[in-house]
Amino acid sequence: MFKKFFHWLSEGHRRFWFFLILILAIFLLIRKNNIITWVASGFEIASQEREIERMRSRIDELDKGIEEWENDPLAAEKYAREKLNFCGEGEDVYLVEE
Repeated sequence: MFKKFFHWLSEGHRRFWFFLILILAIFLLIRKNNIITWVASGFEIASQEREIERMRSRIDELDKGIEEWENDPLAAEKYAREKLNFCGEGEDVYLVEE
């Protein structure tokens, strides 16, 4: 079966194709800068771009918080009461776990 399929290949052609495939394997799979590295780099770049976008949204949130603190004189007191459970003099704080 294989003889019929490859009958058009002479001995010289078989060597040519063997060395061509060998060279392609070396360049695409074995070398340090190969196709697998390229694909892995593409995934890494995509992951880093998602991380950059997440960080940009976090920076926007923090900028909004800074603007709120600059424009609202009671923002620091509100933050201290809500997030840090501070209280004023003579006040009692009751913490309710959710």
